[in-house]
Amino acid sequence: MRTAEGMLTESGSVQPGVPIPPAPLGWPAALLRRFTVGSHRSSFAHARNVTLGWLVAASLAVIADRLLVDHVLATWTAVAMIGYTLTRAVALVIFERRQQAFERSWLEALSQLLRRHPFEVVALRVQVTVEETRSAVRTVDLTDPADVAWLLHQQADRGADVSPQARIEFGYWGSDGAGRGSDSVRRRLTDLQIRPVDIPITWARIRFPQARYVAVVGDTGSGDRWPGRVAHWSLSGPVQLTTARAT
Repeated sequence: MRTAEGMLTESGSVQPGVPIPPAPLGWPAALLRRFTVGSHRSSFAHARNVTLGWLVAASLAVIADRLLVDHVLATWTAVAMIGYTLTRAVALVIFERRQQAFERSWLEALSQLLRRHPFEVVALRVQVTVEETRSAVRTVDLTDPADVAWLLHQQADRGADVSPQARIEFGYWGSDGAGRGSDSVRRRLTDLQIRPVDIPITWARIRFPQARYVAVVGDTGSGDRWPGRVAHWSLSGPVQLTTARAT
């Protein structure tokens, strides 16, 4: 069984969106799931509609056997269709519940990995007040001790009615050779947990100790396609920044 951590570390990156795979099963159960649910591009909703179609067909077969065709072959055909329909219905319920339970544990494993994972800070920009009616954006180099000292001073300034806003851009590596991607978050300076280190650093790092992955519908326009859902990160809560030590 491939774990959530194993899947992500194979690509070398924690990413915004990760496809949710089907729950792992032994090959007999996996084969039955394929016949019941369909291919990996099918959905439980589609499978339920197919099962409903089989139920209608089985009902018509029983009616035909009783009213139109009095033959042993027709009787056994109706019995077989009813049996297949019932098997599909029961299997579909079991597989859907198994998938839901798997998704919960999968998302929790991804979330734990996300909270531990450090990202490289590309830029941190703070909106500061220049005059009463004017503001400006200052780019802060978190590898520069002087800039870190300025940031700490701004963070400790309790005289301001509203804590200044910071926009933090960070990078990550996409999977399958997709190259480098970037994302950004906005936080008040009071929500920044600055953790300086004593050694020179080339890149500052950012972590999200309260972040988590949540399941969302994929962008294929397929409604509740399964397993076309993806786990997308939600970078909520305070952030931790590893920076140079202020001078």
